[in-house]
Amino acid sequence: MTDAPTRRDGPAGGGRRWFGSPRANRRAGRVMVAVAVVGLVVSAAGTLVAWRLVGEINSSTRDTLGVTIETIDSVENSIDLADQVLAASSDTIATGASTLAAVAESFDAANGVVEEVDDLTTTVGPALADAAATLRQLEGVGATIDDLLGGLSAIPFGPDYRPERGLGETIGELASDIDQLPAEFLQTSEDLRDFGTSLDDLEEEIVRLSGDIAGVSARLEASDAIIDGYRRNVSDARAVAVSTRDDLDGDVTLMRLLLVIGGINLAVAQIVPYWIGRTLLATAAEDR
Repeated sequence: MTDAPTRRDGPAGGGRRWFGSPRANRRAGRVMVAVAVVGLVVSAAGTLVAWRLVGEINSSTRDTLGVTIETIDSVENSIDLADQVLAASSDTIATGASTLAAVAESFDAANGVVEEVDDLTTTVGPALADAAATLRQLEGVGATIDDLLGGLSAIPFGPDYRPERGLGETIGELASDIDQLPAEFLQTSEDLRDFGTSLDDLEEEIVRLSGDIAGVSARLEASDAIIDGYRRNVSDARAVAVSTRDDLDGDVTLMRLLLVIGGINLAVAQIVPYWIGRTLLATAAEDR
């Protein structure tokens, strides 16, 4: 016949309770105390690891934002360079247009026509060729700027970048338009020197060249608005990056405060299993 469990008082001074055998109480008490100790260690270690992890994330994010800001500054410099080249090209084309207008007005004087167009070919032609070559180099830079601003537009609170035509495409088209002008100037000069074409045909060619120059000039003027739009987008992207970097310290402080509070709560919660374990161990000691 099995003996009934023994009723004994708990060591905490509470009412009388039923407990198992001293061995079971001792084993359960040790397990509960171990659970409390492990929980306390885990809470302390977890808080420390999370603290360091937040610091590393802060440092990495700050470095990334710093590189982003430097890249945006480089993009802004490239946009300024493109603006300067386009402005110089516009001035050169304006000079060519005014010269052709003067030639058209004095077309009856054949000798004057030859001299004016020859001078125009030797001065304006090479300048336009150089401008076209520079724009070809900036075409790749413009495509890179489009890719960068497209990536930045995916960042929360980033600039809304959805242009109808990219900067690289715009610069490339302008370069193609300007590329044709030196050859047309040269062809006109050769026609004048050879006197192989009639004055009527030559006049038509000069009129056509003037029309081409006017079209390119109009497109260059329209490109100012595109450049200004890119400059605004780059400025907005830089402002977002700088603001995010400046707010990092406050965000990290808040995250660390929450981590400390969570760690303290977890550590305090270990009082319950520790108390239960100590109670069971005390009961087992009384039963011995």
